[in-house]
Amino acid sequence: MQEIIQADCLEKMKEMQDNSIDFIVTDPPYGLHFMGKQWDSSTPNIDIWQQAWRVCKPGSMLAAFGGSRTHHKLMHALECAGWEIRDVIMWLYGSGFPKSHN
Repeated sequence: MQEIIQADCLEKMKEMQDNSIDFIVTDPPYGLHFMGKQWDSSTPNIDIWQQAWRVCKPGSMLAAFGGSRTHHKLMHALECAGWEIRDVIMWLYGSGFPKSHN
């Protein structure tokens, strides 16, 4: 059975059984203070990632989006919670002043 759960992640994960989730996909706050909004004032703390680790089955994966300037905070918290960083997919884009070719 497949189910999409939409709720406060920390509160909902506390209700879940250990080793019950196959895969987590999340787009947490990037910690960029986007438009001065409080919800984006920091990246999620280790408590959230420890709960995610607890509810996931052995061998499960987690895909978490992060900001280009703050992804290191996300990865550090994930590692501290027990996750192993395997692969990173990056969206690279170029911008800025054009350079001369001669």
